[in-house]
Amino acid sequence: MNRILSPRSLAALAVCASAFAPAPAHALGAAFTCSAVTYQVVGAQLKIGSVDNNVLSYTNVGAAHTGSYNAGGYNTVDNFIYALSGSPANLLKVASDGTVESNAVTGVTTPHTFVAGDVSTDGQSLIAYNMNDDKVWSIDLDTFVGTEIGSLATAMPPADVGDFAIVTDGGESTAYGFDTETGMLVYFDPTENPITVNVNPQVEIGAGGAKGAVWADSSGNLTVFVNATGDVYSVKNPSAVSPVVKKVASGATAAGNDGMKCALAASAFTDPDESDEELATTGVSPVALSLIGATSLALFAIGKAVRRTRRRDYPHA
Repeated sequence: MNRILSPRSLAALAVCASAFAPAPAHALGAAFTCSAVTYQVVGAQLKIGSVDNNVLSYTNVGAAHTGSYNAGGYNTVDNFIYALSGSPANLLKVASDGTVESNAVTGVTTPHTFVAGDVSTDGQSLIAYNMNDDKVWSIDLDTFVGTEIGSLATAMPPADVGDFAIVTDGGESTAYGFDTETGMLVYFDPTENPITVNVNPQVEIGAGGAKGAVWADSSGNLTVFVNATGDVYSVKNPSAVSPVVKKVASGATAAGNDGMKCALAASAFTDPDESDEELATTGVSPVALSLIGATSLALFAIGKAVRRTRRRDYPHA
């Protein structure tokens, strides 16, 4: 005999069923809006950086992720942040409310600790540096497959960075970072395989510690955060023989941090002016600077080659 349940009975059954149903996956939030806003991840917490009277402060974006992440970059094509977490690595897609979508990365040798990264200009790959073996990887954002594209150890002297940002000028892409030990400017073309890594000794920012956040802006300039001091520097014309460097803000110290912003937007920090106090070498001809640079590199390479096994002692981004 068929029995007809009362509305109250049906409601009770619905409550019981919902109690045993699996919880729905947390939906990924909306994309960011491209703007001058700078972002930093400190440990597992995404933060928005704000500058007032040359003082850098932060506001949390959503809740902290379940694990720390690093080597992140802002994708100017879809306006999401991409980063890496764990070993074996997971590729994280981060939304404007701090929610995260995670996918396992394949093809990358383990163990690894990714500490520096940015998204390629075409929005297809996360270019990331593994400090464990100095290798640089291109990780496809659609397939999550990693491809080795070179090593920072091929630089003269061998390099090690806490973050880098990709600048595109005239269709040419360049990834810029700052050496952990010396503070010298390190750069390479992330579209090459293998990459050719170069060092400019005319720029030295925050020697003896990681520069965990590097941001690029629409003018092709860089902004750099020094972990140990919390100081922020602007680097104008990073492709020049002698870029203009100026301290533009101060903030709290932060180990285990990473920086990213929309490179199509202006900088949130004051752009350095040629008439202001500069920390880089100026007033010297490019020929003289090249000779000085060559001499500096030759003398320094020997010392760093001996010391580079100890560079892991410096806290990374």
